[in-house]
Amino acid sequence: MILRLRENKDEGSRCPFCNQLIKAPESIKTEGSEFIGGRCDCGTVYACDPTGHNVGEAYLDALSYVCGDDWNVFSSLSPDENYREAVFNYDLKTNRSWKVKDIRRDYSGKIVFVKMLKKDK
Repeated sequence: MILRLRENKDEGSRCPFCNQLIKAPESIKTEGSEFIGGRCDCGTVYACDPTGHNVGEAYLDALSYVCGDDWNVFSSLSPDENYREAVFNYDLKTNRSWKVKDIRRDYSGKIVFVKMLKKDK
């Protein structure tokens, strides 16, 4: 059984947090590096690993970018407390994504989404 994130296969990938269509990832230069990714209108940041072999690096790129390259903020983050993440299989050529069944056995490209959570005051 194939799980689909959307009914219209031609429309592209959607943000998992707000369901908006996302732009295809592009080259982004930061203070310390360069990566392929983007930002959704809702504030979610995404990074792409076209090979599926460097998902950890894409995850760190997305976290760093969402923090504005502020390593003090970056080092103090905790998953589910400060941010949420989602990882999907991804085809950079078509800008299509689908659910990951087993990340250890699937070597297609990946897209990592990171959404900062609002702090209660």
